[in-house]
Amino acid sequence: MTLRPSGFVEYSPSEQRIFDQLINEIQNQFQLFWYTHIYTPAVENNAVLLAKNWEETGKQIFWLYWLAQWSSDLKDYALHFDLTVPFARYVLDWEDKLTFPFKRFQIQPVWRGERAQKWRYREFWQCDIDVIWRKDNEKNVLYYDWETILTLMHALSAVLKKLNVDDKAIFHISNRKLIIWLLNDIVWEDKTPIVCWYIDKRKKIWADNFIASLIDAWIKEDTAKNINDIITRVYDVNQINEISNLCWNNLFTEWLNELQSVLNFFNTWEENTWEILNYVIDLQIIRGLDYYSWTVFEAVLENDEWLWSICWWWKYDHLTGYLNPKKDIYAGFWGSIWISRLLSKIFTEENNWKSEQKTAIEYLFLNFQETNGQILWLMNNFQKEWKNCEIYYQPEKLWKQFWYADKKWIPYVVILWGGELDEWIYKIKNMHTWEEKSLKLLN
Repeated sequence: MTLRPSGFVEYSPSEQRIFDQLINEIQNQFQLFWYTHIYTPAVENNAVLLAKNWEETGKQIFWLYWLAQWSSDLKDYALHFDLTVPFARYVLDWEDKLTFPFKRFQIQPVWRGERAQKWRYREFWQCDIDVIWRKDNEKNVLYYDWETILTLMHALSAVLKKLNVDDKAIFHISNRKLIIWLLNDIVWEDKTPIVCWYIDKRKKIWADNFIASLIDAWIKEDTAKNINDIITRVYDVNQINEISNLCWNNLFTEWLNELQSVLNFFNTWEENTWEILNYVIDLQIIRGLDYYSWTVFEAVLENDEWLWSICWWWKYDHLTGYLNPKKDIYAGFWGSIWISRLLSKIFTEENNWKSEQKTAIEYLFLNFQETNGQILWLMNNFQKEWKNCEIYYQPEKLWKQFWYADKKWIPYVVILWGGELDEWIYKIKNMHTWEEKSLKLLN
């Protein structure tokens, strides 16, 4: 039985080491594509968090009402539930010091005040990237659609390689306006928003419940089944013509051409990276909130789709406008890797997880009474060379110190007994092969 609060992720020391390595790997990939690191506070003003879709968002927020007994102004704040809304606020606060288009990455925990479920937590880490620009200056930004997807492809590929997981991320890409104009051709236009909302929930509620929900929303049964059939097809990039036959609306064709233009960028990328370019066109990817627009995608593991999405991304037109109507001059793209969800899968259910659970310590210095002072001097020399070391905390029997090194997966032990000191040498033993080598002590 654990005393940890439900819905909050916590790792063992070895798992935490893997987590830290992956965060560093993701950060390196983001910086490789010229994203700038920023940090925003854990709390935001309620007016910021609830500026758009307050009814839905209000169900997710961790409120700070209970702290108001110590500080009355805290009733106006809550923990941020994502990193996108705080970023929109950040842009408005710092716009005079930013150069647009502005590209940022942000890796922080977020909090959701909702019931904890499998793969869905109350506290979890998001690894976000955004590109934001002034709508009055930048007209054609399709390049950033592609670059953002490519950046996340590289980052996820690096993460799976680091974990030594035999799987790959498949990116399901679509265009929200494309689907809206397709639906406008099938149902009355005033029904399109509710149909979009149910499409966003389709994977969680299954086909029968999806069709039944549309019927309850006054959609004819045959129309509901037709919509279900259309959105559950997955197309590869060579099947654009099949998608074009779904609707003859001119605006549908316009948005389909835009999606094609985004995907065409992949043809220019180097061949030696094609193995990470795994993507399909999936009309079921729509995102339910109406401030999302244009290109949208989600990424899932090929061998475990029911882990749900581990990465997603979308375009937005009016997010800063919801915070300040006079500042509705920015549009942007947002993408995120849910590293907490991916690692929970790996750490808790993958019995064949291959990553060695090593400590950060590379050398353990054995502790003996007769050489205690000299071993501390030697360890200090190792640390000057930026080698991670630890000394056994007190003189102890040899087997006990070796057991400690083995238990912590420390790869090398350093031995300086009286005999070695007489010869002015020390020994390093490899804990995997048990091979030893002798090295000279230097003055």
